Amino acid sequence: MTQGFRRAWLWRRAYWDRVAPRRLGILVLGLLPLLFFLPLENVSVFGERTRGTAILIWLFSLSLAFALRGGEELRTEASIWAYQKGFCLGELALQDWILDLGLFFVAAFWWASVGVLAMDAAGPSALFSWTALFSLALFTAGLAHAVTFCFSALGVRRPSDPTVLLALTSLLVPALALRAPSWIRELMVFTLPPFRAAVELHGSLRIGQLDGAAGPLLHLFLFVGLTLWIGFGGISNWRPKA
Repeated sequence: MTQGFRRAWLWRRAYWDRVAPRRLGILVLGLLPLLFFLPLENVSVFGERTRGTAILIWLFSLSLAFALRGGEELRTEASIWAYQKGFCLGELALQDWILDLGLFFVAAFWWASVGVLAMDAAGPSALFSWTALFSLALFTAGLAHAVTFCFSALGVRRPSDPTVLLALTSLLVPALALRAPSWIRELMVFTLPPFRAAVELHGSLRIGQLDGAAGPLLHLFLFVGLTLWIGFGGISNWRPKA
């Protein structure tokens, strides 16, 4: 581990402990999977345990991403201090995002493992279910964090608000564009953050349809990469006002 990344790890760990999500928040996020053992199939909005577990994991992932306040401290006194000390703000933001992604990885691993245990899956179906839930959690949290970071880097003061709106709009595209021409639906799919693609990826992996997972996976990687490129460019070029 380089000296710079070690310093970033110490700073980010202190941020997790004292700012967001704090130790209590991490404990709560760790205990949330206990909800998987409730009779979710008796809840009408879920319909079945598998669907209920996936919906809860999707909500947990968004909660964790927003709890970290991705980039919310950008363009503030903290950034001014780092800029005056000669640090590259883009490099600092990249290190923070990588460390947050590691936290998402751990959370997704835990949630997916408890989810499979709650569904009482066995054999190949357990592996497919775990992979599907893990990918849903990781990509949903990573995408939400990337979009929130991009809004922060561009100067939006409450970046979580437009991210929530875009996430819901992405999921509702089929209903919103029901009577619209096909080209409008395609335009909405490729311009909105692909939260729906994360759900489609989960569905394909859960039934072992790997060829159907290629399209959503590529869409997610391209969109997250483009969003981060815009965000890192925005914060790297930022200068405090005189």
